[in-house]
Amino acid sequence: MKQPRSGPSETRRKLLEAAVRLFSEHGFRAVSVRQIAAAAGVNSALVNYHYGSKDSLIEEVIRASAAGHVAERMHHLSQAKRRGVAFDLTGLLRIYLEPLLMQESWAEQGGTLVRLHGYLVTERPDLAEDIVARAFNTVNVAFIDELGALLPHLTREVIIWRFYAMIGSLLFFQIRPAPPGLLSISAGRCDSSNSVEVLAQLLPASIAAFQAPMPQAGGEDQARAI
Repeated sequence: MKQPRSGPSETRRKLLEAAVRLFSEHGFRAVSVRQIAAAAGVNSALVNYHYGSKDSLIEEVIRASAAGHVAERMHHLSQAKRRGVAFDLTGLLRIYLEPLLMQESWAEQGGTLVRLHGYLVTERPDLAEDIVARAFNTVNVAFIDELGALLPHLTREVIIWRFYAMIGSLLFFQIRPAPPGLLSISAGRCDSSNSVEVLAQLLPASIAAFQAPMPQAGGEDQARAI
């Protein structure tokens, strides 16, 4: 019996899934459009038909790998605002941190996203700023705006510095099997695959960072002196 042909949306999905898997395993440079098409079981010309170019496919891979937890963050933020819930710092940061850590269906996405980010920055720095901005700026700006309303003692620039320090920690703990050195220095007691424990440690650390006062004037000179 003849197998039904894949429709355009099905072909696009197969190509994207193959690209996510191959790019996250081997990087962007090492994987060709032909290899992606072969893994998806389609003609290589269909990559350009559906995505236009390899660079456009790379952007879609980054966006798709982040889409689940980005949408979850925006959903909870908008729902809380619609209900007139007054945010506190703990609640706001929990909304940002929990999706990537606590949703089992997205647990693997965290590790995939970290690998893809690493390849993007090291192999395609020419694309990194624009791709990451388009994938994450909407959700990040929404949270930075809320943090600004909660933390009037901080300038927006300081909030952004501390927000990205939190993001860096969040992504670092998505490295699998564990961030290098974590298991050995803790004799195995600090296991970043335990998402509940990661949240229990990262949330209060992030709260403390945002509650800290503005850096003192001349902090740059003090840092040089140290």
